[in-house]
Amino acid sequence: MMKHNLYITGFMGTGKTVVGRKLAKKLGRIFIDMDKAIQDRQGRRIEDIFKIKGEYYFRELETNLLKEIIQRDDLVVATGGGTLLTRKNVHLANNGGTIICLSANPMVIFNRLKEDNKRPLLLKKNKLEEIKNLLKKRNEYYNQLTWQVDTSELSVEEVADEIINMLEKKDYQWKIS
Repeated sequence: MMKHNLYITGFMGTGKTVVGRKLAKKLGRIFIDMDKAIQDRQGRRIEDIFKIKGEYYFRELETNLLKEIIQRDDLVVATGGGTLLTRKNVHLANNGGTIICLSANPMVIFNRLKEDNKRPLLLKKNKLEEIKNLLKKRNEYYNQLTWQVDTSELSVEEVADEIINMLEKKDYQWKIS
């Protein structure tokens, strides 16, 4: 079987972590949540890293972690929403891996995140407007990724199954547990 990592990316609130966890279970693979790994290593929450060190520092942490992850095989990785917004990081993930981009419409994202006050980029008065603004900026990057799944009206199980179906059609030899 070909050794291959699967990278789940997309905007915040699209389901990267829950879908990644479900996929890892179905595929019999180890799951890594990059945001959680960074928090564990830094000993602080992401919002605190942003406050204390800034977004640029956080993005460097993401790139360094990604460089470590690509040395491993057969992982399912939930990236941070901004991890794959640079060509460098997309190139790293594409080397020996497949990137799946999750999306959802702005209102669905808003409803999923409206009670969440731990997202540093959404600590604005009007969360829905900020979601729309960030999506407008990021969609040009997300839309360049080949594999796309809209999670707006799907359950976690349905998204995981959709991804597995896409991968099987592409002739990857995915081991389903």
